[in-house]
Amino acid sequence: MKTRIVTIGGGTGAPVIIQALLQAGFTDLSCICASMDSGGKTGIIRSDERDQVIAISDLLRNLLALITSANHKKNISAFTDMVSFVDGRQRNLGYTIYYALLEKYQNNFLRVQEHLEELLGIRFGGTAIPITTDSSNLYFKTKAGQIFRGEHELDKQSMSKNTITKLWLDPKVQASPEAIRAIKTAKYIIYCPGSLYGSILSNFLPDGIKKALKASKAKKILITNLVSNRNQTHHFTPRKYLHIFQKYTGLKKPFNILLAPKQSKMRFNRLHPKIAASYACEHSHFLGWSSKKLRGLSRHHIKVVTSNTISITPQLNRLRHDPTKLAKILKKIIK
Repeated sequence: MKTRIVTIGGGTGAPVIIQALLQAGFTDLSCICASMDSGGKTGIIRSDERDQVIAISDLLRNLLALITSANHKKNISAFTDMVSFVDGRQRNLGYTIYYALLEKYQNNFLRVQEHLEELLGIRFGGTAIPITTDSSNLYFKTKAGQIFRGEHELDKQSMSKNTITKLWLDPKVQASPEAIRAIKTAKYIIYCPGSLYGSILSNFLPDGIKKALKASKAKKILITNLVSNRNQTHHFTPRKYLHIFQKYTGLKKPFNILLAPKQSKMRFNRLHPKIAASYACEHSHFLGWSSKKLRGLSRHHIKVVTSNTISITPQLNRLRHDPTKLAKILKKIIK
């Protein structure tokens, strides 16, 4: 089904939503992600390049999630192995190749994607789009008045009570024309689960995005996280989600639909005490709400859809969104 769908997000959350949409039969997706990451393999490369290149970690994750070709499984397997391999000096062959192609095509990531399709004999079910092709870094201020530079600091502070109060970019950058165009012409925009500040809200910071969101007639869907971060979403409610999205999008009604877990936090803790205890050790908790709290969005004319899309990893007792379950729900929502 060719419906103009845009996803916004990165990390491990957005690929699951992308896979769910592809399973639901939707094609030609536009998958926008932040390009300001400063941690992990991308952080090492950006540091070596004196911050003159964008981060591509989320871009590559989304691109891998967009692989739809049933044929050429060996090619796909070889490509994914290459992307994930890290040598003794923390260098990644897949990243190196992607950055080389990005330089070859003068930051034209669309041409890089076409090159990879030709090289591997595969097809992607859409386009992976960086929110900006200009280099910048995230800065955030906390409740204690401290200022931190770099997205990697979000992870370092994830268990801290020193909650985030403000997020910005330095230097200021222009959003990529492809991201602006995708948002303006979208029929549906999906805010994916993930790091609220690092993977989602950061996408609203480049110049041109707020204006594009305001001009867009798309129905906007927020898929909430399953578990909180102590410094970002501790004791978050649907209303808090609404307020923070209003703040960073500039829209009075930043989303039309909220997709949330069917279970409340209290019921989840009762059904899964071991998992709840495990997350509590990390100062995290299940993000589920009572019917009363969810109904609070009705006065803002926001529709709430609750569903059981949770999967539990058997060994580590981690919670994840299940793409197959999500596919069924998204197929009903997106018409």
